[in-house]
Amino acid sequence: MSGKKKEKFCISIGLACNADDSEWLEPIFIGRAAKPCCFKKQTPEQHGFYYCNNKKAWMTSVIFEE
Repeated sequence: MSGKKKEKFCISIGLACNADDSEWLEPIFIGRAAKPCCFKKQTPEQHGFYYCNNKKAWMTSVIFEE
């Protein structure tokens, strides 16, 4: 449509494991919304992953240290 801005959706996903693949960390999703509507009435932990949010959906040092 002319005259309408393109919607910008951002999400970052972090996956981590050690070198010999014997230990995995939970996936981490970083989005913009504090409580996305796709979770409905459940928490992200009930879905099996960790979710956090910030304005630009970027990995920050605070999130990395958690």
